[in-house]
Amino acid sequence: MLTYTIFDEMMDLRNLIDGFFNERTDSRKDYPYAAVYEGTDDLEIRMVVPGVKAEDLNIHLVENNLVIEGEKKSDVTEDRYLRRERAFGKFSRNIALPYRVDPEKIEAELKNGMLTVHLYKSEDAKPRRIAIN
Repeated sequence: MLTYTIFDEMMDLRNLIDGFFNERTDSRKDYPYAAVYEGTDDLEIRMVVPGVKAEDLNIHLVENNLVIEGEKKSDVTEDRYLRRERAFGKFSRNIALPYRVDPEKIEAELKNGMLTVHLYKSEDAKPRRIAIN
């Protein structure tokens, strides 16, 4: 025979609330979301980073990985909020590149909250025609 205890309902409620916050936390692990476009000899990576300034971003090329780190600084005031859904803090993305790129030709632009990074295939990664004797 099962007995009813209020503690069971309290634990169910706690698990429900924990699950809600864990889902919200896990959904940010890939922030900012990236779109990677491939051309003939180049890549273009676009990321939406609203509220992030250029001086708060660092872009590094580490072997065949593009690492984008930054911080979205808080603009929270002491005003009473009815709802606050925006997140703030540090972020880091590591994007594996499909081939070697020329580190001297990387271009990055931040305009209206959109980060665009252009990377160009290195000469040794381009296919070469081999002459047959």
